[in-house]
Amino acid sequence: MRLLAELRRRNVFRMAGLYLVGAWLAVQVAATLLPVFDAPAWVMKALVGLLALGFVLALVASWIYELTPAGLQRETEIESEYRPYAGPERRRRFRRIDKRVWDDVPRSFSRERLQDRMIIGLLLLAVGYFLADKFLLRRSSGSPTASTAFDSGVKAATPALVQAGLVAVLPFRNRSLLPEDAYFAEGIHDDLLTQLAKIPSLKVISRTSMLRFADTRKSIPEIAAELGAAVVLEGAVQRSGGQVLISVQLIDGTSDVHLWAERYDRALSTDSVFAIQAEIARAVADATHVALSPSQTKRLAAGSTRSMLAYEAFLQGKLLAAHDRATPERFAAALLQFDRAIELDPAFAHAFARKARTQFASYWFGYSDATMREAAMQTTARAVALAERDIETWMAQAYERYWGELDYAGADALLARVIRRAPGHAEAWYARGLVARRDGRFADSVAAFEHSLETDSANTDTLIELSNTLATLGEFERADALRGRVRELGAELPTHTAEDRLNRGDVDGAWAAITGPNDFYATLPFRIALASRKPEWMARALSPALWPERLRQFPEHPDAYAHAHAEFLLATGQREAASAELKTLQAQIAARRTPYPGGWSSTSSYFYYPCDLPGMLADLAGVRAAERDWVANARRDAWSESAVRMALAVAYARAGDPDRALIHLEAMAAQLGPVSFIAVEQNPGLDTLRQAPRYLAMAQAHQRWRQRRTSDSGQR
Repeated sequence: MRLLAELRRRNVFRMAGLYLVGAWLAVQVAATLLPVFDAPAWVMKALVGLLALGFVLALVASWIYELTPAGLQRETEIESEYRPYAGPERRRRFRRIDKRVWDDVPRSFSRERLQDRMIIGLLLLAVGYFLADKFLLRRSSGSPTASTAFDSGVKAATPALVQAGLVAVLPFRNRSLLPEDAYFAEGIHDDLLTQLAKIPSLKVISRTSMLRFADTRKSIPEIAAELGAAVVLEGAVQRSGGQVLISVQLIDGTSDVHLWAERYDRALSTDSVFAIQAEIARAVADATHVALSPSQTKRLAAGSTRSMLAYEAFLQGKLLAAHDRATPERFAAALLQFDRAIELDPAFAHAFARKARTQFASYWFGYSDATMREAAMQTTARAVALAERDIETWMAQAYERYWGELDYAGADALLARVIRRAPGHAEAWYARGLVARRDGRFADSVAAFEHSLETDSANTDTLIELSNTLATLGEFERADALRGRVRELGAELPTHTAEDRLNRGDVDGAWAAITGPNDFYATLPFRIALASRKPEWMARALSPALWPERLRQFPEHPDAYAHAHAEFLLATGQREAASAELKTLQAQIAARRTPYPGGWSSTSSYFYYPCDLPGMLADLAGVRAAERDWVANARRDAWSESAVRMALAVAYARAGDPDRALIHLEAMAAQLGPVSFIAVEQNPGLDTLRQAPRYLAMAQAHQRWRQRRTSDSGQR
């Protein structure tokens, strides 16, 4: 009892209360501000440790020292006249103090009074913070993530903008000590975008659009204004051994107000990663006034695998399989990562779905032959067996219908199913545009691309595909506006520029845009040179500088370079050399079990069709046989049909049947309009038709179309 009385007399209890309230406020403020500056986790830990040490020191100091009118003094050295100020008996003993002393001692030096006021003030601050956090910062939905919301001291976000529901997630910064861990931060960012895109009524800008902001110095409002985003999420990832630290903050795109922030310092596991993704998703949905059902939250938190190693391999595979950076080598590496993920977790449905998509893309882009397509179908079947109603599975099935089978109705139905569940799924809208274009529904294709851009306005893939579609249909002004947007985004590629200029009839401009070999469209430099009719350009296009050995053969088009070289000989009048080379090529093709592995596929438009060789050999029977094969066996592909008809027209013109050649050219004009005549003018294989009345009629129709366009442009 005497000890308790002495502790009370020396105000140790008061100091303990004062210190604890102050420490609690310090921790709350630190938890709010440290994420803003991306402070590492040890800073908060160090602060808590120092506060704990300081608590002990404060109690010891309170026992040893006293605050008196004469200042801070040791308890044992306090003069007797000031002793009354040091204990709870102050009021009774105060009356015995000499009046002179009383007059000289300011009341503000009363330690008891000072401590009382400090404790009351800190308690009021604590209560105020609690009430603000409870009623002003938290959403009424009661979302668990809302408990971490905080007030930045700036006015609240504008509700009208938040209701738009468009979210931009900046690339996560890699805070790991090892630079090779950067893929982990990139993968977490990519997978978070994938998960957010599945939430109904939430529109998420794609990773392709966000990558250009990786090292930007633009402010959040500037980024939001450029993208049309209501909110912007930024974060950083740090992996160290078996721990992962993910710090994120959600910011209003207009007012720059911090709506929510959190730091997750947890053991590295799929459970923790998926739980973090679910919490972030809830916070984003809450900030954008999007309802997130319990089942959706549960599905996000459950994730797709329990194996961390499988998940890491899956993340690497997704990054390597990105279409905007596609190469045969990257796709092969991606498939190895997906296989590793599946080996570690044979029930990893998302890994099967992404592997299937990469296999189909490898086939479609001409990197692999038809055996890859067959393997992709088996992979898709496995994804369906594991997760039949998952969006990832539906997307894989949609690409199976589209790239694997040219079943446009089936692909469109699957993409529509994805969009019903996630209306803001930009990739599904983009794919729907590609499907509609192949199906010949050009207006629907344009509408789908535009719908995708409503969510993902800076996606250069979508902008370029929409621009190509409009330019092919002759709507150059609209296409030019989109090209301008691509250039503003800094993503214009020489290949796209060269191809676009060639399609508009600007052969010189197209050639000037060629800067080197092209992995995706290896024959493009030669196509441009052939249109120029300049032998020196053709020779240059066939040289290793523009057409290296590694790009001269493709799995389904092994004779791409040989066809081009033979055409060069014909175009430059070297007929004997051309004849000898063509006969050699004919023997090679005839010796194969499948003479034309690529057949009439859409990728053949980048290389050659089965009618090209008989046309160059002036083999009319061979050209007719090829045409019959196309009619009987080729799947409908409205987007590449004009390329097939151009190839057949050239083959018939060379083989001596101009009437049949003109039938195909007229069919091109009927499908695409007078704009198709630009390609007809460029092709030297059609030179024998230039004086035919039907050819001249097409030329006149094209000229009238050009005059109308010029007149319309002048009026605007």
